[in-house]
Parts: sequence; C-alpha cells; structure tokens
Amino acid sequence: METQDSKSKIVKETFPSEIVSIVGDLLAGIVLSLLILPFESFIVLILMIPALLSLRGNLSGPFIARTSRDLVIGDFSKRSWIENVLATYILSIITAIFIGILSIVLNLTLFKLTILSFQYFLSIPIISILLTLSISIPCSTGLNYIAFKRGLNPNNIVNPVMTAIDDFSTVFCFFLTIIMLGVP
Repeated sequence: METQDSKSKIVKETFPSEIVSIVGDLLAGIVLSLLILPFESFIVLILMIPALLSLRGNLSGPFIARTSRDLVIGDFSKRSWIENVLATYILSIITAIFIGILSIVLNLTLFKLTILSFQYFLSIPIISILLTLSISIPCSTGLNYIAFKRGLNPNNIVNPVMTAIDDFSTVFCFFLTIIMLGVP
C-alpha cells in the first residue's frame, strides 16, 4: 500500500505536466483549425484528424511506458530501444493504412465527395504519422532519460508532456503532409 508521501509525490510530479498537456492540446486544436480550414477538402480531411491523434496517443503512450519501464528496472539497452521503435513504427503503418481505408469508406458513405483520390486517403495518414513519430520518439526517449536521471518517475511526467508535444507534432506533420502532397 502506498504511503501518503508517495501519493503526494505522484500528485506533485503529475499535476504540472497535466496542465502542460491540457494547454498544449487546446492550442494544438486552435492551430489545426486555422491551418486546414482554408483547404477545399477540409470536410474530408477533418475525418482523419481524430483518428490520427488517437493513433499517436495509443502508440506513443506504450512506447513511452516501455522506455520508462526499461529505465526504471535497469533494463534499458540499445537493442530493447530499437525493438521498441520498430514495433511502434510497424504498428503505426498498419493502423495508418486502416485509418486511410476507414476514411475512404466514410467519405463514400457519408459525403460522397470526390475532392480527394483514394491515394490521398492512404498517403496522408501514413506520411503524417511517420513524420510525427520521427519527432516523438527522440523527444520522449530524451524526456524519459532526463526525468529518470533527476530522480523523478518518468511514468508520472513524460506521457502528459508528450501528449502536448505529440499533438502539436501531429498537427504540424498533418499540415506538412497535405502541403507536400498538394492536397486541394
């Protein structure tokens, strides 16, 4: 059973990072709206955003937890980190393809719009999530390491902070992807 000291330590470590997460998510949402609203294909693009943000959290969170666990139990190694990275990328690609297919199905059944070709529906999620992970993985690994070295529990700090960083990264990479692909 946890003592009162450990409970208060958890709250003290977690609360500031949760505030960063909440403020960061609100700002990311505002930035996202301002960036993609002018696109002709806005109504179709907006279908992908919730899934991409959820994907990012569902894959980035376990990556962070596994890295943190390895640091805490003293089992962090280059090999375990590389395996963790590869698993995260493979799961991301598979899930991004599913997001693209689901977006196609929703577009065909709900909107029946032909603003975007099917290749965009598949390319946008794959490229944007791979770009996002290329930012997220080094940042979360570094934050886990810094928190651990300072005697803090990375599980309490890194995930909420990375939520804000990852949401901004996802928004930026999504925007960058639709610009690179020339989406209308």
